[in-house]
Amino acid sequence: MKKLSILLLSLLTVACVTGGYNPRYYYNEIQVVNLTGGTIVDVKVQIGESGRTVSCDSVLKYALCDERFGKRRYPQQGIQLSWTHTDGSQKSQLLTPAISVHYFTAFPLRIMLEISENGAVKAYFQQEDPGRDRSPIFTDIM
Repeated sequence: MKKLSILLLSLLTVACVTGGYNPRYYYNEIQVVNLTGGTIVDVKVQIGESGRTVSCDSVLKYALCDERFGKRRYPQQGIQLSWTHTDGSQKSQLLTPAISVHYFTAFPLRIMLEISENGAVKAYFQQEDPGRDRSPIFTDIM
């Protein structure tokens, strides 16, 4: 039995390395965080060439432009973000954040885009803890 387990583990390892393991990730939320210190306008996010589009007319300083929706496959084609900065200049960036291998493919990701004061964008993914109990906590008070 031990030899069979080692053989199966070895075959799985070889298959992952040589087979080009390419998991399918999903997302169900996009958040743009305005850390510019002023209001930004005409915020638009496009996921891939034909993916989800989210837009907000204006986002106050230290506020969010966000949308939650049904689970969609992440196309891994890049994220196009555009907005009008606090100084009036038009900004646009194509972002390709890496998805960490420790995320579970069965649970959707949240796409996070943080716009800093100088217009730089930090793009990353978040995922709810799959083991977290989402039910409310009830306690008896006597």
